[in-house]
Amino acid sequence: MDYGMTGLWAVAVLGLLIAWRSRSRLSALEQKLEESRREHAMRTADEEEVKESISGLRKLVAQMAGGQNVDSAMVIENRLYRNASPADLQAQMEQGASLCVIDVRTQQEWEGGHIEGAVHIPVDDVQKRLHEIPRDGNNMYVICAAGGRSAAAADFLSNRGYLNVFSVEGGMGQWRGPTVKD
Repeated sequence: MDYGMTGLWAVAVLGLLIAWRSRSRLSALEQKLEESRREHAMRTADEEEVKESISGLRKLVAQMAGGQNVDSAMVIENRLYRNASPADLQAQMEQGASLCVIDVRTQQEWEGGHIEGAVHIPVDDVQKRLHEIPRDGNNMYVICAAGGRSAAAADFLSNRGYLNVFSVEGGMGQWRGPTVKD
């Protein structure tokens, strides 16, 4: 029997066992590191959400302190604007209320028919055209085709200090009032 060859085999097998064991430990460490990274990312996201919620609640409290109406849905959903139906908007218009309608649909949608007297500012242009939106404190109704873009625009405007902002749920898709075409 050649003990030299057996010794080499023993050393090779021992080396493989050590490498396999090291690989297993390395893999376990990599998993723990990845889990730690995910937990950190989740904690960071949670902290940002808490900061955003506190900021929104502070703004709601400021609105209440300033005598503005705040409904329970606004508090629950942590938003500064209210929702209104197309019928609510139409009733306000028929009563002759002082209000502003901002239509945030595309040019093509606008040309298909819009509420008379509405201001057309596509949602992508709201930020750069803020100077065209009145800050007179009158009710402001933001409308789009179905309600998604108007909610985003209403959120943007109310977070920039505009008061009495309403997002028209259902948008022009549920509007039953008169429309005009330019």
